[in-house]
Amino acid sequence: MLKLTVIGYADVVDEAVDRLQRAGVVQIERRESEQDGVTDMSVDEPRLFRIEKVLAEAQFVRDFLRRYHVADVAFGTFIGEKIHVSESEFLDMEPGADFLGLYRECDRISARLADIDRETTRLESLVAELEPWRDLHLQISQWKGTEHVRLFTGTVPVTSSAQIRQALRNEVEEVTVAEVGCDSTSEAWVVMAHCTVLDEVKSALSLTDFTEVGFPDLSNYPAEEIARGVESLSDLSKERAGLVERATVLAADNYPHSVALVEALHTDYDALQVRSFFNQTERTFVLTGWVPENRQEKLTAALAPIGADIDMTFEQPTSEDSIPVELINSGVVRPFEVLTDLYGRPDYFAFDPTPVMAPFFFLFFGMCLGDVGYGIMLMVGCYLIKTKLDVAVGVKKFMDLMILGGLASAIWGALTRSYLAIQADKLPTFLQYKPMIDPQTELMLLLGVSVGIGVVHVSIGVGLAAWQLWRRGKIVEAISDHVSVLVFFGLLIASILGFIGIIDASLAQPLLIVAFIQLVLLKGRTLDIVLGRAPLWHIALIPLKGFLGLYDMVSFGSDFLSYTRLAALGLASLYVGDAMNRLTELAGGIPAVGWLFGALIFVVGHTFNVVINMLGAFVHPTRLQYVEFFGKFYEGGGRAFAPFAPRTKQLVLHPHPAGEQEGGVAS
Repeated sequence: MLKLTVIGYADVVDEAVDRLQRAGVVQIERRESEQDGVTDMSVDEPRLFRIEKVLAEAQFVRDFLRRYHVADVAFGTFIGEKIHVSESEFLDMEPGADFLGLYRECDRISARLADIDRETTRLESLVAELEPWRDLHLQISQWKGTEHVRLFTGTVPVTSSAQIRQALRNEVEEVTVAEVGCDSTSEAWVVMAHCTVLDEVKSALSLTDFTEVGFPDLSNYPAEEIARGVESLSDLSKERAGLVERATVLAADNYPHSVALVEALHTDYDALQVRSFFNQTERTFVLTGWVPENRQEKLTAALAPIGADIDMTFEQPTSEDSIPVELINSGVVRPFEVLTDLYGRPDYFAFDPTPVMAPFFFLFFGMCLGDVGYGIMLMVGCYLIKTKLDVAVGVKKFMDLMILGGLASAIWGALTRSYLAIQADKLPTFLQYKPMIDPQTELMLLLGVSVGIGVVHVSIGVGLAAWQLWRRGKIVEAISDHVSVLVFFGLLIASILGFIGIIDASLAQPLLIVAFIQLVLLKGRTLDIVLGRAPLWHIALIPLKGFLGLYDMVSFGSDFLSYTRLAALGLASLYVGDAMNRLTELAGGIPAVGWLFGALIFVVGHTFNVVINMLGAFVHPTRLQYVEFFGKFYEGGGRAFAPFAPRTKQLVLHPHPAGEQEGGVAS
């Protein structure tokens, strides 16, 4: 990464920003004013406001049309459809008079649809409320009574209707209750009472579940009002259908362009906003940023047309700089950068763990899924997603990772003789070979291999921690904190081999004693005292610090045992697959249609097993990398390289017109 400084005449700042953005290789940094006469560059606020206004309108149009847009690509609704557009068309895109007309029509349709939805809700509620009163042959405007008789309309719960009626009659004799209709939960009542007992009736009803109902805005018979409401609902439904049809036509004609326009306006907004990172004098501007070394020539070529008006300088970064990080790995290792990014980019001057992590994740994934058939299914499925669906670059990178995982699964499955979890005696003759490890009969060996891989994996992590300290000149710390652990592991393993008779048994006990002694001495910081880096009285602290370091070895034991999950997940995949095969055999015994049910169970069952165990094969090996491996040496803390470039999150830019793209969506 190179530190870039550009100084140029103020007259060319717009063109410089445009060319920098189109090149898309520079991460522009905020530059503080440090000299007299140098100020922060101001942003053209009126112009920024105009873009914000148009951008808000464009986003409204895009979001409105998206609801009625039908994706042209397979699974476009789920994977996020990409809009294909030519680069030149995109960079020159501006809202014109046609856009203003489109915005107004979309706004009109959206507002009217909202009104229709509100009115539909109101009418549906009104019709539902009127339905119990349908058979009442009395105009709603007359639901008040006469000079001497008062009339109440309301509802009571069906379950307490009789009790309320009796309670009302017990209190007042001059009252009549007429039931005019009911539904599943309530009855519609008309209560008539003489005006002299009006207060008593109201008081009696207030003590019950009687709910007064009225329709002050209506005047005709309930049945007529219901018919009118139903007719209005029908008219609204037809109007809504027409508006939706028009919106669908607009979406088919304008949605791709609206998406591209939003991104283009965002790009214009960024081009204005980035000026706040610049400094300026009366006649010049200054900007700083970062550019990868391998793209220096591209940047130089992009700014060449204004080369006479600007001056560019490139400097190597120093440890004082906050440098963005761009991971650069070979083709096979590159997909594993997904895992590093999930954890966090390394510091610029630190070690990129991706190349070391990649082979272990490859092995772990293969052990967890562990079947030739499943590996092939995963590879084929991910390859089809990558090549046949219009997915984002990040998704393609993850599919590459899963394809490698499928390859690892196929290799491990071949070594363990696992082919769709079919039992060995039912495999073709040429596949009935002796496996390297048979998980079903050699479980302890499989667990031992898993733990052994864990020892190697963790030891490499400890070794990398020692190497990083050594590289920084902290040799004593590297030996005391990490090399001592590696020596302890080596001597302990040699001692175990002696106890089980693989090497000379007489060496077992001495090696074990040496392992503990060296660990206590080095963890006790004996080297600091020997080299004069600590006072002599610290000798008394050697046993305490040493035994604390020895106690830390317990955590390494738990780390090693964590790797048994590799064997457990592999067995889970095998046994679930075996269960599916047995169910297939049972279903196959059904007369006439057994073969159909058997085939269905076989295909669906094994597909389910692949999907579920693929998730486990990704999550658990990733955990082993992050906790047991990265936890020993990796700190992260780097920030990703984010170049100043056009916004193209939903777009795919092409050097030629979008209409010439196969399977693309022209704007």
